[in-house]
Amino acid sequence: MQSQPNYDARRSEDINLPDAHILVVDDERGTRRSLTRLLEQMGYHAVGVPSGQRALEHLAQETVDLVILDLKMPGMGGTEVLASADPVAPDTVFIILTAYGTLESAIAGIKHGAFDYLLKPSPVDKIVSTVKAGLAERQRRMRKTDPVVLLEQALHSLKSTPSRPRGASSDGDTASESRFLQGAGVTVDLQRKMVFVRDAEVDLTATQFDILTYMMRHKNRVLSCREIVADLRGQALDERDARMLLRSHVHRLRQKIEMDPSDPSLIQTVRGEGYIFVAEEDTPSLPDVATTG
Repeated sequence: MQSQPNYDARRSEDINLPDAHILVVDDERGTRRSLTRLLEQMGYHAVGVPSGQRALEHLAQETVDLVILDLKMPGMGGTEVLASADPVAPDTVFIILTAYGTLESAIAGIKHGAFDYLLKPSPVDKIVSTVKAGLAERQRRMRKTDPVVLLEQALHSLKSTPSRPRGASSDGDTASESRFLQGAGVTVDLQRKMVFVRDAEVDLTATQFDILTYMMRHKNRVLSCREIVADLRGQALDERDARMLLRSHVHRLRQKIEMDPSDPSLIQTVRGEGYIFVAEEDTPSLPDVATTG
């Protein structure tokens, strides 16, 4: 983790759980110390431990609101800690740490129940915002288990007519799709609006991000320019005008994500039909592919 400048977030009025107990788990002493120092400057009670086993011992003895957990540690790794911590700390929020180049580990951590992730090194503002979001999630979990809140919810459910099918999610989750899109070495974090190509972060404009995510959602399918513009911008253009509108954006997008933009392998032009995002798995047979346009 890169060195942390002096940051005093206690001046902020929107601190979540200012007396929160945060546990930092990392076998790298420098990372552990810099994170605990930053968290203390933010007004939290921060403790650092060097191993997964020590983390579980601490969780069994203390109430911990949030854990910042390194995934790659000697002995017990972060994924094992996540699995073992659930019985002793079911409401504790976990934020995982992983190095650039191991984004798959971060995704695996999310699938194992982590709330979010931080890449090493992370800028201070990213650490601060992620910790605050994690503590807001901790507050939400605490409210869900508050006896008064549970009673109010039970009374409300008795008075209300069910508005969803039996067995549907009851926690208000509106995310109907995965947080991540993946294919052909490209990973998109829809929640953070971050894009990684072969695990390296790529900075895209909002329009480039929209085009990429739309194509990845429909990977291995030829998309007309009309369809892309209509769905993303709500404009009803003919194919020629839509292609003219998209062409420069697609060109710049290729410059950022393709290994060889002059011979693109990810976003390909299908002559006379549109564009296609080609993923390695289940690659389609393309009718007439052009390398530019």
